[in-house]
Amino acid sequence: MKLKSLINDKKLSIDNINIVGLSENSKEIKKNYIFFIKETKNFKSSYIDEAVNNGAKLIIYSKDCQLNIKKYNKLCYFYAVDDIDRAISKLSEKFHKVKKNKIKIYGITGTNGKSTVSNFIAQLITLQKEKAGLIGTLGNGIYPKLSQKNLTTPNIININKYISQFFNKEASAVVIEASSHGIKQNRIQGINFDTVIFTNLTHDHLDYHKNMKDYYNTKLKLFTKYKSKRKIICIDNYYGKKIYKDIKNRNKVKTVSISNSKADFYASDITYYRYGIKFKIHSNYGDKEINIKMFGEFNVINILLAVASLATNKIKYNLIINNIIKLKPIDGRMNKYYKVGYPTTFIDFAHTPDAMKQVIVSIKKHFPKNKIITIFGCGGERDTKKRKSMGEIACKLSDHIIITNDNPRNESQKKITEDIILGIKKNKKYQVVLDRSKAIKKSLNRSNFDKVVLILGKGHEQFQIVKSKKIAYSDKSEVIKLMV
Repeated sequence: MKLKSLINDKKLSIDNINIVGLSENSKEIKKNYIFFIKETKNFKSSYIDEAVNNGAKLIIYSKDCQLNIKKYNKLCYFYAVDDIDRAISKLSEKFHKVKKNKIKIYGITGTNGKSTVSNFIAQLITLQKEKAGLIGTLGNGIYPKLSQKNLTTPNIININKYISQFFNKEASAVVIEASSHGIKQNRIQGINFDTVIFTNLTHDHLDYHKNMKDYYNTKLKLFTKYKSKRKIICIDNYYGKKIYKDIKNRNKVKTVSISNSKADFYASDITYYRYGIKFKIHSNYGDKEINIKMFGEFNVINILLAVASLATNKIKYNLIINNIIKLKPIDGRMNKYYKVGYPTTFIDFAHTPDAMKQVIVSIKKHFPKNKIITIFGCGGERDTKKRKSMGEIACKLSDHIIITNDNPRNESQKKITEDIILGIKKNKKYQVVLDRSKAIKKSLNRSNFDKVVLILGKGHEQFQIVKSKKIAYSDKSEVIKLMV
C-alpha cells in the first residue's frame, strides 16, 4: 500500500513509497516496513538502529518521545504523532483494509472463563452453519482450526490483520479474549464491539496490576471506554455486580446468574452427576431444560454467557438451546479421563485461587463419595501472593496434595514450593514431587482406583518453562500414557 494512502502528509508522499508491513517489534521489521515506537520502560534506542538496519522506511513515534532523528538522516523517514496507540490502531486498520461493522466482534474479559466462553460462542455460531474467527489463549484462526500464539490478546496490528483475514474467509463473527494486559496496553484500541462480556474477577496478575482496584478498573474499560451494542455480565460475583452498577446506560445490559432469578438469563434446578450436569435455562424467550456431558458449576455460567451473547430473538434462542447438547469440552478445561481400575482424572487450567476452589468444589458435587487428590504448582516470576492462598484452598478441600512444578521459569523451585506450603496446615499430609510427570504417575495407580485426581494449572499447554527454555510437556500426554 502506498504511504500517501496511509498518511496524508506532503513530506511523506514525495517518493511514492510502497509500504509492505507494520510492526511494533524492531526484530520483525523488513524492507519498506513502518516501525512504531512505544516508549515503554524497556525501550532502548538500539531498537531504532535495528529497525533501520532491517529496512524500515518510516518510523512513527510520539511527540513526547525524545529521539535523535539527525542520527538517521537520509536512512528513513520519521513522523511524530500526538497519540501513538491511536496512530497504530488507525494505520493498521487502513493497511489491513478492515471493513468496520461488516463483521460482528465479541469481546470477552474476566479472570477465568474467557477461553471457554469464547470457544462456546464460536462453536454455537459454527453449528448455525456460519464461520467464526477466534483470537485468544487457545490460538487464532477460523474455528476449529487455530494456530497457537504467545499472547492471549495480540497487539492491534495483528488483531486488525486477523479481522481482515476472517472477513475475507466469509466469517460472520470474531470472538476476542480481552486480557487485562491487552486492555491496559491499548492492544484493542479502535475496535467497535458488537457485544462485550464479563465473566468474573478474582485474585490474579497482581504482579502486574499491583492491586485489585487497578485490575478492576482495567477490566471496566471494556464496558465504558469501548463502543458496543450489547453488554453481557455475570452478576454472581462481587465485581460483576459492581460493573453492572458502574455502567450508566443499562438498556444495553443483559445479566446472567445461577443465583439471582431476576437475571435476564438464569439457571435453576442444577443437578450434578458422574457424567455431567442437568439444569434449566430461564429467559424472556422461554424456559428450556439442558443436559450436558461437562463438569463444574462454572460451565453452567459459561453456557449462560454464550447463550446471552448470541440470543437476540426467540427463533435464534431456540436454535442455540437445541445446539447446546452438541457443544464439545474445551481442551485443557475440565477434561475427564477414565479407565477401569484407575482413578477418575481431570485436567484443568485452573491456576488462580478462585479457579482452583471452583474446580474442587464442583468435583465434590459430581463425586460426593470419592476422596480427592490435587496436583498443582504455581508459576515462577509471577504473582507470589496467590501461592499461599492456593495452598490453603488445596489443604481445606483436598484429601491429599501433591505440590509440583508449573512453569518455574528462572525462580527457585524450592522458594515457590515454600510459598505454597505456608498455606497448608501442619497436620495435613502433602507431598512435594517437583517432576510433574512423576507427580502424575504417583497418583495414577491402581491403589487410588476409587479416588478422583485433579491435575491443575497447565491445562492445554504443551510445554514446561524451566529457566528460559520451553521444554515439551503435556499433562494430557502423561495421563493417556499411564492409562493405556
